[in-house]
Amino acid sequence: METTTLHPVVMKLNFPFITRKPSFCGRTLIEGHNTELLHRYVLAIALELKANAADLADCEVQAIRLGGGSASIINGSDLDHLLRLIRSCYHVAEDAPVTMRTCPADINGANMPFYNRSHVTRYDLELYSLEPLDFCTLDTLNYSEQMPYITHGFLRADRRDSMGFVLLYGKKTVSRWGFRHSVLEVTRRPVCHVLLQRCAGADMLDDAAAQAQLDEAAQLLTEAGFVQYLPRRWAKPGCEDKFWQSAANGMDVLAFGLSAYTRLDGMITANTSDLNTYLAHSADYEQITVSTVPAQPEE
Repeated sequence: METTTLHPVVMKLNFPFITRKPSFCGRTLIEGHNTELLHRYVLAIALELKANAADLADCEVQAIRLGGGSASIINGSDLDHLLRLIRSCYHVAEDAPVTMRTCPADINGANMPFYNRSHVTRYDLELYSLEPLDFCTLDTLNYSEQMPYITHGFLRADRRDSMGFVLLYGKKTVSRWGFRHSVLEVTRRPVCHVLLQRCAGADMLDDAAAQAQLDEAAQLLTEAGFVQYLPRRWAKPGCEDKFWQSAANGMDVLAFGLSAYTRLDGMITANTSDLNTYLAHSADYEQITVSTVPAQPEE
């Protein structure tokens, strides 16, 4: 009996939502916490996933990423539903990691059971850059600004390859010492991967000053045993983000949701960025596809 080899791919579910968009963020995001809208969006992604499953039956998913914004803004039970749907409709490798970009405030007793049940294996926590005083209260309940409440138990969890921080560099209103302290805190906690994201908008430092911060971060992270495996992405050996690593190495990407970009068989297909169009027609490929162009070869 002849066995058909499945085509390896990685998968991304795009959640372009955020509770409150900070002034330094240049990404196109939908601001606010509209529970009904978020649930409708999950149902729309579910329809898109089902509608495309038969055409992608020859693919095997090697890694899943929940991103595009703060994916944790979605209700935990809805995320669990989507990941169960993916595993029932698609071939997913047994060891495929699931990474979620999350606001640390959502790492709590209400959501964690759903994340564990959904087999979320990695977290990119949006800590950005914090001044030293903020780190003194990192493990305590703090309602000021967007300061997170991260439980002591979660940071000391048995799985030490799951915790990642998203740090912001090149921000005018964060001192050089504040950014340096942010990076040093990474080295003092059970953090195994780090994404350095440049500040955007009016609060952005000039290129030279931003690069100086990036260079200092590189030195501190290297001294702590982190390795830069992709630009501005660092990890302890063996803890690299399989989604980004595979995509950078040319593996095809299946992407679903608003403004999602799929790269498959030498073509890049872009989903609509119009929320109403996506919600109304997510199961109709022709209605939500805005462009299909050849993928550019890597230089």
